[in-house]
Amino acid sequence: MNKKKYALYLACNAVIAVLEMIGLSLAIANRRGDTFQFYTQLSNLFLLITCLINIFFTTQVLRGKRKVIPHFANLFSYMSICTTTVTFIVVLTVLSWMMGDLWWLLTNGAMLYTHTLCPIFGVVMLSFFAPEKLPKKSAVFALSPTIAYAIVGIIMNLTHNWVGPYPFLRVYDQSLLATFAWLIGMLGGAYIIARVLLLPIQADQSRN
Repeated sequence: MNKKKYALYLACNAVIAVLEMIGLSLAIANRRGDTFQFYTQLSNLFLLITCLINIFFTTQVLRGKRKVIPHFANLFSYMSICTTTVTFIVVLTVLSWMMGDLWWLLTNGAMLYTHTLCPIFGVVMLSFFAPEKLPKKSAVFALSPTIAYAIVGIIMNLTHNWVGPYPFLRVYDQSLLATFAWLIGMLGGAYIIARVLLLPIQADQSRN
């Protein structure tokens, strides 16, 4: 990747980082103690952290202190964008159906940033400016945050420490079969999203 693309990549990371800071600040102000029970906030926090990491390493590349961005930074960036894309797709499909107000979910307060702007900008950045071709097995790594959240969420609901926060995690309000079906659907969907997000990276041989 040439310096012009590195500069654009740096700009994309900076824009997303600013949007994440605004969105997460609003979310914390609104919900306070239980903010980080939500997959939405955790996925966006993950994206913010990876953007800050990429800003650091991309700046080093542009200053001639490094030749390339480290592989782990590229992988984490991809993983975090997969998780925020899961958030976006779940809002469009599951939460809008359960709550019946898609526009509110996409535009109200912090959700404008965490449900809409940051996920969309993340996909654009990954599609056009990702600095490294990633192997297909990266899609498996991208599942790990979602699996970890599902395990913790179910345990916290089983022990009565959480109620939800999503309807499909409320194990006492639904059958075991329903919980299992939700898990399979969510993880299967997350894997499909991860594979789809790899396609533009795999297609651009110049990033290798």
